[in-house]
Amino acid sequence: MTPELARVLGEAVMPDLSDMKLLKERIAEATAIVHAYIKPSPLRYSSWLSEELGVPVWLKLECLNPNGSFKVRGALSAIYKRLQLHDTSRGPLKVCAASAGNHAQGVALAARLMGCEAHIFLPKRTPLVKRAATERLGAKVYLVGDVLEEAFEAALQFAHREDAEFLHAFNDFDVVMGQATCAVEVLAQFAEECPSVPFKDVDMVCCVGGGGLAAGVGLAFKAAGAGRVFGAEQEFFDSAARSLHENRRLPITQAGRSTIADGIAVGLIGNVNFEILGKTLERMLLVSDDDIVAALLGLVEREHVVAEAAGAAALAAVRKNASIFAGKHVIITVSGGNIDPQMLSRVITRGLGVTGRMLRLTARIGDRPGQLKALLEKIASVDANVLEVYHDRTYAQVNVGDVEVELALETRGFEHQYELLEVLEEAGFRPKIRH
Repeated sequence: MTPELARVLGEAVMPDLSDMKLLKERIAEATAIVHAYIKPSPLRYSSWLSEELGVPVWLKLECLNPNGSFKVRGALSAIYKRLQLHDTSRGPLKVCAASAGNHAQGVALAARLMGCEAHIFLPKRTPLVKRAATERLGAKVYLVGDVLEEAFEAALQFAHREDAEFLHAFNDFDVVMGQATCAVEVLAQFAEECPSVPFKDVDMVCCVGGGGLAAGVGLAFKAAGAGRVFGAEQEFFDSAARSLHENRRLPITQAGRSTIADGIAVGLIGNVNFEILGKTLERMLLVSDDDIVAALLGLVEREHVVAEAAGAAALAAVRKNASIFAGKHVIITVSGGNIDPQMLSRVITRGLGVTGRMLRLTARIGDRPGQLKALLEKIASVDANVLEVYHDRTYAQVNVGDVEVELALETRGFEHQYELLEVLEEAGFRPKIRH
């Protein structure tokens, strides 16, 4: 990390959080700004999750915002504050940002709504679908470098050179205030649905990358006297969890790892977010990619909601830690829905495997007529469905005269898979699961 990037993450200015009157005024101001441009996202009761987890569960569908995520909230709030200080004699306000995902689209949309110029810096390898989405919102897009850090440097240089306002994705108090409006909406919507339930009995769970959303929600819940706020991080990108545990800002523990939840793959939490979360967050919850994939599949199948991987992290965390929410009403943010169709297809396929709905295995049969038929009949006898079959006579490590058959099967769950494996083993086909 370059010194300039370290400075941006470590020296952002913020007000005195002990001044509750000022905090409530800032949240109310941000709420008025955001609602002047976008409608509140839905808060939906989930019968599926409520039954599964044994507590009332609600989904805050930020994936249905105009740009597909919560990021437009912070961008609207931050641009508004910059406009208040902007000298109009210098022409329209220019804002710039570096992002390969939702922040880019949030800034682009907010700038268009507020009449500003948006300049977005993306790594060269950014998928075309994300670049096109940002350009459709009216932003000028620049492709710089191979990694996001290089795009950040270019954006900061542009800001200095062109007298533009650099908008960081999370380490900016004005951005945090915009994200707080998500919680303001939640509490107002919940009060309409459950007027007899006090806010102190309402918990909210947010995904955490840099921590902007969780920080904003934490401040809004604190100001309203509401319940606990939890954060959900992908297990390899645990900067917030480490930092809060050690009471000092720390980077992730496993640099170089990857995740499908690229929207929360942040290497170091910012100073603003660290300070706020330290005062407002109940606990950080870590989830794996498999946890997230299962949550995504559940949203698609049971809620008919398409989310991106980062957007399902909070749901994955609640399902993994259901016991800590006993006796509470739980609000889960589905924070984004900008997922590439090809990635969605891969996620669904993997999700079917993670949840026991698909199985890939090998079996050994004799290389003579009728043996494959016998294998398939055994599979059919337990109502498993064959999706693919591959015969290997040449490269399999089996005896001469035998054939290894690889099969992709559709199953009803893990118990069904165990039943199938027992049947094949008893019949002498020596099945082995392929991972």
